[in-house]
This record gives sequence, C-alpha cells and structure tokens, in this order.
Amino acid sequence: MAGTTVITKTIAKICLMIDMLYSIDLLLIGGNRPGGGFIGGVLCAAGIGLIYVAYGFDDIKKIWNPDWHMWFGYGLLFASITAWSPLLAGHKYFRSAFDFIPVEIGGIHLFELEMVSSMFFDLGVYFVVVGGLLFIATKLGTDKGPEGEHE
Repeated sequence: MAGTTVITKTIAKICLMIDMLYSIDLLLIGGNRPGGGFIGGVLCAAGIGLIYVAYGFDDIKKIWNPDWHMWFGYGLLFASITAWSPLLAGHKYFRSAFDFIPVEIGGIHLFELEMVSSMFFDLGVYFVVVGGLLFIATKLGTDKGPEGEHE
C-alpha cells in the first residue's frame, strides 16, 4: 500500500501487540467472568485486520499467509470434541468439569491453578471466530470485482 505512512505502520504494530494480549486475557477469563472465545477471537481478528490494512494484504501475504479456513475447521473440531467428550465418561452433553492443580516449587506451595473444561471449548470458539472472520476479510480484500469492470 503506497499511501501508508511509517507512523501508521508503527501504530498498527503497537495496537496488534495490545490487541493480542487483551485477546488472550479475554480468552482465559471467559470461564469465570465476562469474556471468552468469541470476543477474544473478534479482538484478535481485528488486530490482524488492522495489520492487513496498514501494510497491505499482498505484503503481509509474502511474510505470513495462514489458511484461515483451516483455523476455522480445527477450531470447530476442537470445540465439538470438547462438547461431546463428556458422553464418553457417561455424563450429559456439554457437561463442564473443573479441578484445582497445586503449583509447587521446591516443596513450597505457591498457588492453585483452576482448570475448567469449558476453557477448551472457548479455545475452539476462539479459533473458529479468528479463522472465520479473517477468511471472510481476506476473500473480500482480494476480490477484484466482476470481469470487465474498470476502476
């Protein structure tokens, strides 16, 4: 993109770092507080979309060109497995479980880490949202319009 300035590119990088950190924070707190995979995925896709706008899709594609539809597919698979897996243990569909795992160093108890099974479902949703939104954005961004149409 010829019209993008150095300032725009620098601000986009800074925004991407902040977006990614907050996106992961929203993903991790989703089991206990408002947040989760959906809103975390939207924020992640927005940060990556901002980089596409600032640097141009073709320039970013040379450096990093993931298959966003694969992210969508694997996220859907992961979320589905997480939702259906309680049936294998004789529980109801979508049953959530949690446990506390003690974290110790040198025999000294530091804290307990809460593990919630719904977090794995949120992780699948996160990848579905990121993959879906960026797949749509990249397809719309690379669409050249109907043939014969001049700019």
